Amino acid sequence: MLFIKVLLFYLITIAIMRLMGKSTITQMTPYDLVAIIIVGTVASEPLISTKVGPTLLTLAILVGLHIAFSYMTLNQWGHRFFLGEPTLLIKHGKILEDNLEKSQLSVAQILSILRSKGYPKLSDVDYAVLEPIGKVSVIPKTENTPVTVEHLNLSIDDQGLPIAVIIDGKIQDRNLKLLGQPKEWLLDHLKAEGVKSKDIIYAFVNEKTKKLSIDRRSS
Repeated sequence: MLFIKVLLFYLITIAIMRLMGKSTITQMTPYDLVAIIIVGTVASEPLISTKVGPTLLTLAILVGLHIAFSYMTLNQWGHRFFLGEPTLLIKHGKILEDNLEKSQLSVAQILSILRSKGYPKLSDVDYAVLEPIGKVSVIPKTENTPVTVEHLNLSIDDQGLPIAVIIDGKIQDRNLKLLGQPKEWLLDHLKAEGVKSKDIIYAFVNEKTKKLSIDRRSS
């Protein structure tokens, strides 16, 4: 009986969130946040119990349902049902008003999102898509695509991933093992630089070049 009650309110809450629109997830205006808090509170109120046993059982059921629905979204049908499908908001620099209205987004909001992604002019955008997770993907027009090293036919040495070896004066032994270097190797480099680990706020080593970079404390 408890399982059915939890499942029912879990599904009702998901349905309400879907009805509120994907913009609720990404834009998080004050009224969106308040609505989410209230919906969660109202949905969970019938499940609250002062007894430890039923409360733990309810939490276990909720966690189980969450994991189950997460696996269900891996299926195409489940993904479409629980998360929805991508919505095209802009096509060839033109706003699709019907899709914008269905997604519960205003023109001012989509323009704000475009500016935050570095596209102040609508004419620079070829496509803008509201993804099921609530984020807006922007595809610029070909002539506005950022220039990359590949476009310029340049070669840049790959220094590898920067791995932290000192954080707030503390040596990161695990990361040194990832680099294949003993602690003595780091201490020798610090000695050569005339500095102690406690005087360093942050230091990292490039994975491939093994070059040590140090950021000393200001005082």
